[in-house]
Amino acid sequence: MSYNVKIDESSCIAQGDCVELAPQAFRLDDHAVVIGGAPDDVLMAAAEGCPVEAIALLDADSGEQVYP
Repeated sequence: MSYNVKIDESSCIAQGDCVELAPQAFRLDDHAVVIGGAPDDVLMAAAEGCPVEAIALLDADSGEQVYP
């Protein structure tokens, strides 16, 4: 499975855990921004590490949300 990432900008508190866990995929501005890809396990770790669940992972084929 491959993931697409969606950031809920209104929920993001810009703590930066996602950038620490997946710097190749995220950068921090006023909120987290997707800048590239990463292996699925790294994206899942970043999503799970977000303290406010602002990162949603979608199945790249079906578009179905798989996290949270």
